[in-house]
Amino acid sequence: MLPIKIALPEGFLEEEVRCGYTVSVEMKKLWAVELDLLAEFDRVCRKHGLTYFVDSGTLLGAVRHKGFIPWDDDIDVAMFREDYRKLTRIAAQEFQHPYFFQTPFTDPGLVMGGSRLRNSDTTLISDFENQRPYENKGIFIDIFVLDNVPDSEAALSRAKVFLKGYWRVLRYASYYDAYFKPGKKYSVKRLLLGKVSLGLKHVFGIENLCRGYERYCSRWHGKDTSRVGPLECERGKYTYMKEWYDSADIIPFECVNVPVPRGYHEVLTTMFGDYMVMRQISSLHRALMFDPEVPYNRYMQ
Repeated sequence: MLPIKIALPEGFLEEEVRCGYTVSVEMKKLWAVELDLLAEFDRVCRKHGLTYFVDSGTLLGAVRHKGFIPWDDDIDVAMFREDYRKLTRIAAQEFQHPYFFQTPFTDPGLVMGGSRLRNSDTTLISDFENQRPYENKGIFIDIFVLDNVPDSEAALSRAKVFLKGYWRVLRYASYYDAYFKPGKKYSVKRLLLGKVSLGLKHVFGIENLCRGYERYCSRWHGKDTSRVGPLECERGKYTYMKEWYDSADIIPFECVNVPVPRGYHEVLTTMFGDYMVMRQISSLHRALMFDPEVPYNRYMQ
């Protein structure tokens, strides 16, 4: 039995061919858990008057497929910094088991941009996660932050360069053993940065380093800029006009309805160019394994 609350349409969990791509029963179960997480996230946002938008591949899927891109395996949402801060304040009270709101501050040592809402009665173990046994590894949806960004291209470029370096420090500090394998040769620059990262972790602690990173991403919060974007370096490739996010349209996504930015055409064109042309791209999560019906802690045991 899937540990979900939403009612699925009849036949949803059956294997299906979409756009010439076979969606397996296992993938349908993963989708079902993610849709349930999205429904729970939407419930909390509605209750507290928080605005969010589906983002990235989820936005593309909503507009082009009215649901998941057939070869996609995740759900992304984005919200402005002010709403995100409110969410972090009420998350622990609102999201009850099996739902778990995960940030670098709920799982010390974890490094990631934004946050995740997970289902603790499921399992999804990917890339670096298998090396940190104490973190929640339930199936998740990603929650990213839209920050004000400077209108000056020079200032934006400087911010991105700084954050790229800062992000590497965070990753090296927290996942040093994954990046530096015994017996392998690395450049002097990389080895030096690795040692510096460990030193900063020892002096300040990984949580304080993460807070500093978040503060820098939000340094233009409250300032009158015309653009927004996810500044954190893993997603900071594009920026968008604020007016594209002035309001939301509600459109179907599988068996639920989701908010998309009113300027979704401009957002998707910025991200993908001609977004109606289908290109099959593999997931970036590099999942080692997932199980929608077994809690992650049973696997970790």
